[in-house]
Formats: sequence, C-alpha cells, structure tokens
Amino acid sequence: MQAMNFTSRRILITGASSGLGLAMAKLLANRDQADLVLVARRLDRLNELKAELEGSTGISCQVIAADLAKPQDVERVFTEATAAGEIFGVILNAGVTHFGNHLDMEWSAFEAMLATNVTSVVRLVSLFTPYLLEKGQGGGVMLVSSMAGLLPVPFQSAYAGTKAFITNFAQSLAEELRGQPVSITVFSPGGIDTAMTRDSQLRYFENTALLQDVDSCARDGLEAMRRRDGIAVPGLLNRAQLFATRLAPRKLITFITGTTYRKALKAGNGQEKTA
Repeated sequence: MQAMNFTSRRILITGASSGLGLAMAKLLANRDQADLVLVARRLDRLNELKAELEGSTGISCQVIAADLAKPQDVERVFTEATAAGEIFGVILNAGVTHFGNHLDMEWSAFEAMLATNVTSVVRLVSLFTPYLLEKGQGGGVMLVSSMAGLLPVPFQSAYAGTKAFITNFAQSLAEELRGQPVSITVFSPGGIDTAMTRDSQLRYFENTALLQDVDSCARDGLEAMRRRDGIAVPGLLNRAQLFATRLAPRKLITFITGTTYRKALKAGNGQEKTA
C-alpha cells in the first residue's frame, strides 16, 4: 500500500483534549488540513479545541465526549463518528496509568485501567477495522502503546501489562490483515513531557533526556502511521534502550529501571492519571 495521505480526510483521535492526542490533533489540523473527530472525557476542553482549530485552520471538527472505561460510551464513539461522515484514520491514544507500588492500587482503579487501556481499544479496533476494509480507501489504525509494553517497568506494573497486551495484539492482527487495504501501526513512545507527567511523581524526570518533547513525539507518531509502520519507537535513547536489552540480561534492565523509579517515588505515592 502507498503511504497514507491525511489531507482533507477525517481522522478520529481518542484522548484528544491533552498531551499527545492534543499535539497530534493540532498537527493534523495545521499541517494536513485534516478534519477531526475529537474524543475525550472533558466536553469543555473538546469544545475549546474545536473552536480553536476550526477558527484558525478552517477544518471541521466533531467532538464526542466519552469515558472509554464505559462500554456504552465506546459503542457510541463508533456510532456517532461514522454517522457524521467517512472515517479514514483512527488514532487510539487514550490511556490511564498508575505510578507507584502495584499493591497500593485500588482494584477499582485497575478495572478502570483495564477497561480504558485494553478493552476499549480492542473493541474500537474490532469496530473500525471492518469499517475501514469496507470503505476500501486504504485507511489505517494507530494504537498508541508505550516502551512499557516492550520492557518491564517496576512501579508501573499494571500499565506495562496493558501496553504489552496492546503491542502484541496489534502486531498479531496486522499479520492477519496482511495484503488487505488497511494498516495497523503500534506507536511505542517512552516518557513524554506532558501535563500528566508534570502533575505526578514522574515530574522527577523533567528536563532530562528521558522525556521527549510532546510535539516532536506527535510528529514521529503521525509519520509512523503515514508510512504504515508495523511498530515505531521514537527517540534515539528509547531505541538504544531496546538494543541494550538484546545485550544485557532482562533482569538487569528491570533492576536499573526499578532503581530509577524508586528515586522518583520519594516525593510521595504514585497515583492514577488519565490522558
């Protein structure tokens, strides 16, 4: 398949009101003149973004306020988005994390994480992929995973588990769809400098090479989707870490990561943050 062209296409983005999703939305609007379907929990922020992008770029934005931890909201996202116009690309970016000791995590918080990071993603992929195949326009889906889906991350244990599922699910599905007019891309960034990071103990890593600038990360992600990469890891440091795991014992990599994260936790207990 040829590389994707987002110009004047409708692209759906979950987690669009902040962080990486927000950066991708702005880039698609300003650079590609793509029309957008913006999905997030906070309607006020979505409406502000819609007014900003439509006013400055002339594109069209549809907003859908939805909590992807709720199955009925997941179904509604697909129904409302496809009823309003043809979707060409889907970016599944919404996610929740817990930074802290796993045993301190409330079970209800884990259930919400599982629903948001895994169940809603699989359901939306299962809805949108047949839709894109039926349209036959060569569209695609990008699942935003994480380096935590490729390497063990102590103190983000449940989050790492959900992202490992997403990574393997997407790569496996992509092979099943080989030769068909749709692409599945896994985008696996490391730490990103966002409000979610700055408002948690992860701010320990601010102004270090461990956090990538959100705008450059958004560009990397969209370029990976455009090229139809099977999996993409942005940033030289992240790719170096992956290479190191081929040379060093996995247990050692886990120990180093855990030691680093313990230092970040000295400021207090980890907490859930939603993207």
